Amino acid sequence: MPDPLIEEHAFLSNTRTAALTRSDGTMTWLCLPGFDSAAVFASLLGTPAAGFWRVGPATYTNTPPVSQRRYVGDTLAVEQVWDTGSGVLEVVDFLPSPDATGYAPPTIVRIATCRSGMVRLGSEFRPRPGYGSLTPGIHQVDYGTSRLRVTAGSDTYWLDGPSHNVNLGGTASCDMPLRSGQSVVFALTWTRTGAPAPTPMTDSTALEATKRYWTEWASACTYQGQHRDAVVRSALTLKGLCDAGGATVAAPTTSLPAPIGGVRNWDYRYTWPRDTAWIMQSLLSLGYTEEATAYRDWLTTHVGPDGPTPLYGLNGEPVPAEETLPHLRGYRGSTPVRIGNAAAGQHQLDVYGELADLLQQIDDAGIPPCPDADRLLLAIALNVEALWEQPDDGMWESRGTRRRYVSSLVWAWVALDRAVRVLSRHGATDEETLLRLAATAEAIHTEVCAQGYDAERNTFTQYFGSQNLDASLLHIARVGFLPPDDKRVIGTVEAVERELSTSGGMLLRYPTHADAADNVDGLAGHEGAFLATAFWMVEALALIGRNGEARELLDRLLAVRSDLGLLAEQYDPAQGIHLGNYPQGLSHDGVIRAVLAVAAPACQSH
Repeated sequence: MPDPLIEEHAFLSNTRTAALTRSDGTMTWLCLPGFDSAAVFASLLGTPAAGFWRVGPATYTNTPPVSQRRYVGDTLAVEQVWDTGSGVLEVVDFLPSPDATGYAPPTIVRIATCRSGMVRLGSEFRPRPGYGSLTPGIHQVDYGTSRLRVTAGSDTYWLDGPSHNVNLGGTASCDMPLRSGQSVVFALTWTRTGAPAPTPMTDSTALEATKRYWTEWASACTYQGQHRDAVVRSALTLKGLCDAGGATVAAPTTSLPAPIGGVRNWDYRYTWPRDTAWIMQSLLSLGYTEEATAYRDWLTTHVGPDGPTPLYGLNGEPVPAEETLPHLRGYRGSTPVRIGNAAAGQHQLDVYGELADLLQQIDDAGIPPCPDADRLLLAIALNVEALWEQPDDGMWESRGTRRRYVSSLVWAWVALDRAVRVLSRHGATDEETLLRLAATAEAIHTEVCAQGYDAERNTFTQYFGSQNLDASLLHIARVGFLPPDDKRVIGTVEAVERELSTSGGMLLRYPTHADAADNVDGLAGHEGAFLATAFWMVEALALIGRNGEARELLDRLLAVRSDLGLLAEQYDPAQGIHLGNYPQGLSHDGVIRAVLAVAAPACQSH
């Protein structure tokens, strides 16, 4: 089983965990019971020995089966169809939605149906818990039944469906005929070891409930303009990255490389306040308020008076210490494979601004005020007041020297600006404090314009004293730091477009070089074009009035989505392949922002 393209995978979610399934019917990635749990199928990052589950044609005549796949309408259920020569086989994969299961243990369901003729259906089940490190025994639960049980420490997995043959190597398989109209249901369920055995899912009831859940959710999207299908698919993807507790994961995978063979392989299965704030803003812009309200509640529960950290576990707990998994060879040999993320200990000043910006947008959306949110907003502002003059690690989580990044300071200004606005509106803080915070915001603004701006080149720079650029500078107009028609904004957009562009209108985040000593992030080598920043360029072009070019770039970017409308973190224009963790929340946030910006009047400010 060769390494598939990253974008070949379908994304399944139940807002508690996720799975990736490739177009031949192989599930290569699955973490149970949650997004950040250890993977039970990890062949995506290794070899088949790291675990997988394939359901599809067992045999076919003469030539490989012709296959097609799609999401079933506006859902996260995927339908795969194969014409085997002797018949047509359909497999629908999904994770039952909360409406379908309530608080039942998480389950993966695969329904196989012979549409016509006769086909031979195959299932090969190779669980390898612990990210492929464990080879568990597979046991038939009771003689004469088809239920299989796999136990690995505190985790137990139950496979229901057609009877499988079990071998001593920890693999179970079946090969059976299906004739026109016949269907079988496979269900893999997780429970804690020692918990009662789950009730088997044996029919399509959960599928109908799951389809209804996603379809009703998608139908609430208020955007009705051009590219609505792309907006809805991106919104569904973002909803699929939402955890039931209120936060989101940046992506459901770890260590998918950017680039292949490089060392920029990170674990994204945690919640970044920055990413989640942007995602919630996009959902708010489409009329979704429930998710943003839930995230506000999450923030007020888990963010203390010292302000936010760069990332958290999904339940607000500290992120595990970063470690490598040497038993996995990595996607296409890209090592190290990492779990945990050391960026949790960084100082990232921009996070304060993104959260404050979201809290203002929640307030602007008419969601009832929350005293706890006002207290959080004040804490954010007071922390920025104390910290803004210190160098930080930047929004790109540099592992090099801390610097005074321009985008970090722009977001620091946003934090104070939004706090003053909202707290004044609510009468939640005394006038003296508000005046002091406003004065600090003005001081930040003055310093950025004086020390972060290169007048000779008419552009803001990556950090004070630098000649380099950074795509995050595109936010200057978006957040209202300067108006879109300011010559410094226009010059910065043009400079980023000129100096960070790659082929096809893609953008680098910032310059990289072969030697780590030359890279601001402290890492060796280059990376692919960052998809979110290219969508930011669409938004920036629209803001400065270059609508025609914004539309052209948007069309080019939408064309690189997978056949299922999904995007990874990065893109390699030379090879035409996706790179990095997948699907990436910021990329799909970018889709929504770009489409809405192009649809809005030119030069409309944030």
